[in-house]
Amino acid sequence: MRWEDLDGLLELANDLVAERDDNPDLGIILDQKQTRDSEAQFVSSMLLGIENGSVINVLTEANGKVVGNSEITRGKSSDEYHHGKLGIAIIRKYRDRGIGREMLNTLIEESRRTGLKTLELEVFADNKKAAHLYKSVGFKRVGTIPKKIFRKGEFHDIIVMSMVL
Repeated sequence: MRWEDLDGLLELANDLVAERDDNPDLGIILDQKQTRDSEAQFVSSMLLGIENGSVINVLTEANGKVVGNSEITRGKSSDEYHHGKLGIAIIRKYRDRGIGREMLNTLIEESRRTGLKTLELEVFADNKKAAHLYKSVGFKRVGTIPKKIFRKGEFHDIIVMSMVL
Protein backbone atom coordinates (compact mmCIF):
# COMPACT_ATOMS: atom_id res chain seq x y z
CA MET A 1 0.00 0.00 0.00
CA ARG A 2 1.15 3.49 -0.88
CA TRP A 3 -0.39 6.95 -0.67
CA GLU A 4 -0.85 6.77 -4.42
CA ASP A 5 -3.37 3.94 -3.84
CA LEU A 6 -5.79 6.18 -1.93
CA ASP A 7 -8.29 6.74 -4.74
CA GLY A 8 -8.18 3.09 -5.78
CA LEU A 9 -8.75 1.98 -2.19
CA LEU A 10 -11.65 4.41 -1.88
CA GLU A 11 -13.23 2.94 -5.00
CA LEU A 12 -12.63 -0.61 -3.70
CA ALA A 13 -14.23 0.19 -0.34
CA ASN A 14 -17.28 1.79 -1.91
CA ASP A 15 -17.70 -1.03 -4.44
CA LEU A 16 -17.72 -3.49 -1.53
CA VAL A 17 -20.24 -1.42 0.44
CA ALA A 18 -22.53 -1.38 -2.61
CA GLU A 19 -22.14 -5.13 -3.09
CA ARG A 20 -22.99 -5.78 0.54
CA ASP A 21 -26.59 -4.72 -0.18
CA ASP A 22 -26.90 -7.54 -2.74
CA ASN A 23 -24.97 -10.15 -0.77
CA PRO A 24 -25.77 -10.26 2.95
CA ASP A 25 -23.14 -12.98 3.51
CA LEU A 26 -20.34 -10.74 2.28
CA GLY A 27 -18.00 -10.36 5.21
CA ILE A 28 -17.52 -6.64 4.70
CA ILE A 29 -18.13 -4.77 7.92
CA LEU A 30 -18.11 -1.31 6.30
CA ASP A 31 -21.75 -0.30 6.25
CA GLN A 32 -21.59 3.07 4.55
CA LYS A 33 -19.83 4.70 1.64
CA GLN A 34 -16.46 6.15 2.54
CA THR A 35 -15.33 9.69 1.83
CA ARG A 36 -11.88 10.57 0.56
CA ASP A 37 -11.08 11.96 4.03
CA SER A 38 -12.20 8.79 5.86
CA GLU A 39 -10.24 6.63 3.42
CA ALA A 40 -7.18 8.87 3.87
CA GLN A 41 -7.41 8.22 7.62
CA PHE A 42 -7.56 4.47 6.93
CA VAL A 43 -4.57 4.60 4.56
CA SER A 44 -2.61 6.72 7.04
CA SER A 45 -3.31 4.21 9.80
CA MET A 46 -2.30 1.26 7.60
CA LEU A 47 0.90 2.94 6.41
CA LEU A 48 1.86 3.76 9.98
CA GLY A 49 1.16 0.13 10.97
CA ILE A 50 3.23 -1.16 8.06
CA GLU A 51 6.09 1.15 9.02
CA ASN A 52 6.08 0.14 12.71
CA GLY A 53 5.64 -3.58 11.99
CA SER A 54 2.14 -3.98 13.40
CA VAL A 55 0.50 -4.50 9.98
CA ILE A 56 1.30 -6.69 7.00
CA ASN A 57 -0.58 -5.53 3.92
CA VAL A 58 -1.12 -7.07 0.50
CA LEU A 59 -2.86 -4.97 -2.12
CA THR A 60 -3.81 -6.40 -5.51
CA GLU A 61 -4.20 -4.49 -8.74
CA ALA A 62 -5.49 -5.58 -12.14
CA ASN A 63 -5.14 -3.36 -15.18
CA GLY A 64 -4.09 -0.48 -12.92
CA LYS A 65 -7.17 -0.80 -10.67
CA VAL A 66 -7.11 -1.83 -6.99
CA VAL A 67 -9.22 -5.02 -6.88
CA GLY A 68 -8.24 -6.45 -3.50
CA ASN A 69 -6.80 -5.47 -0.18
CA SER A 70 -5.80 -7.62 2.78
CA GLU A 71 -3.91 -7.31 6.00
CA ILE A 72 -2.70 -9.04 9.09
CA THR A 73 -2.81 -6.90 12.22
CA ARG A 74 -0.39 -7.96 14.94
CA GLY A 75 -1.57 -8.18 18.56
CA LYS A 76 -0.80 -5.00 20.48
CA SER A 77 0.08 -6.38 23.93
CA SER A 78 3.22 -8.37 24.70
CA ASP A 79 0.93 -11.33 25.42
CA GLU A 80 -0.49 -11.26 21.89
CA TYR A 81 2.39 -9.79 19.89
CA HIS A 82 2.98 -13.22 18.28
CA HIS A 83 -0.64 -13.36 17.01
CA GLY A 84 -2.24 -11.77 13.96
CA LYS A 85 -5.80 -11.10 12.81
CA LEU A 86 -6.49 -11.41 9.10
CA GLY A 87 -8.85 -9.41 6.92
CA ILE A 88 -9.28 -9.75 3.16
CA ALA A 89 -11.54 -8.21 0.52
CA ILE A 90 -11.71 -8.64 -3.25
CA ILE A 91 -14.29 -7.08 -5.55
CA ARG A 92 -16.78 -9.51 -7.05
CA LYS A 93 -15.52 -9.34 -10.64
CA TYR A 94 -12.07 -10.62 -9.55
CA ARG A 95 -13.11 -13.45 -7.23
CA ASP A 96 -12.65 -17.10 -8.20
CA ARG A 97 -9.45 -16.31 -10.15
CA GLY A 98 -6.89 -17.38 -7.55
CA ILE A 99 -6.23 -13.83 -6.34
CA GLY A 100 -7.47 -14.55 -2.81
CA ARG A 101 -5.29 -17.64 -2.55
CA GLU A 102 -2.22 -15.69 -3.69
CA MET A 103 -2.96 -12.89 -1.25
CA LEU A 104 -3.40 -15.40 1.60
CA ASN A 105 -0.22 -17.27 0.73
CA THR A 106 1.72 -14.01 0.66
CA LEU A 107 0.25 -12.90 4.00
CA ILE A 108 1.08 -16.27 5.58
CA GLU A 109 4.63 -16.19 4.22
CA GLU A 110 5.17 -12.62 5.46
CA SER A 111 3.62 -13.50 8.83
CA ARG A 112 6.17 -16.27 9.29
CA ARG A 113 8.98 -14.00 8.16
CA THR A 114 8.03 -11.36 10.72
CA GLY A 115 7.85 -13.85 13.58
CA LEU A 116 4.12 -14.29 13.99
CA LYS A 117 3.20 -17.71 15.41
CA THR A 118 -0.60 -17.82 15.04
CA LEU A 119 -3.27 -16.23 12.85
CA GLU A 120 -7.02 -15.92 13.15
CA LEU A 121 -9.88 -14.81 10.96
CA GLU A 122 -13.65 -14.65 11.00
CA VAL A 123 -15.94 -15.65 8.14
CA PHE A 124 -19.71 -15.70 7.74
CA ALA A 125 -20.97 -19.23 8.37
CA ASP A 126 -22.92 -19.14 5.08
CA ASN A 127 -19.85 -18.12 3.06
CA LYS A 128 -18.82 -21.67 2.14
CA LYS A 129 -16.46 -20.61 -0.67
CA ALA A 130 -14.38 -18.38 1.59
CA ALA A 131 -14.34 -20.94 4.43
CA HIS A 132 -13.19 -23.62 1.97
CA LEU A 133 -10.39 -21.34 0.68
CA TYR A 134 -9.19 -20.60 4.21
CA LYS A 135 -9.20 -24.30 5.07
CA SER A 136 -7.28 -25.13 1.89
CA VAL A 137 -4.40 -22.83 2.90
CA GLY A 138 -4.19 -24.28 6.41
CA PHE A 139 -6.75 -22.55 8.62
CA LYS A 140 -8.81 -24.74 10.94
CA ARG A 141 -12.26 -24.01 12.31
CA VAL A 142 -12.00 -23.38 16.05
CA GLY A 143 -15.47 -22.15 16.87
CA THR A 144 -18.65 -20.31 16.04
CA ILE A 145 -19.99 -17.03 17.33
CA PRO A 146 -23.77 -17.36 17.04
CA LYS A 147 -25.65 -14.32 15.79
CA LYS A 148 -22.60 -12.04 15.86
CA ILE A 149 -23.80 -10.01 12.88
CA PHE A 150 -27.25 -8.47 12.47
CA ARG A 151 -27.78 -7.36 8.88
CA LYS A 152 -30.92 -6.65 6.88
CA GLY A 153 -33.15 -7.90 9.68
CA GLU A 154 -31.36 -11.23 10.11
CA PHE A 155 -28.72 -12.61 12.42
CA HIS A 156 -25.64 -14.30 10.96
CA ASP A 157 -23.30 -16.74 12.66
CA ILE A 158 -19.56 -16.23 12.31
CA ILE A 159 -17.02 -19.03 12.08
CA VAL A 160 -13.67 -18.40 13.76
CA MET A 161 -10.68 -20.05 12.09
CA SER A 162 -7.04 -20.12 13.16
CA MET A 163 -3.66 -21.29 11.95
CA VAL A 164 -0.46 -22.15 13.76
CA LEU A 165 2.47 -21.03 11.62
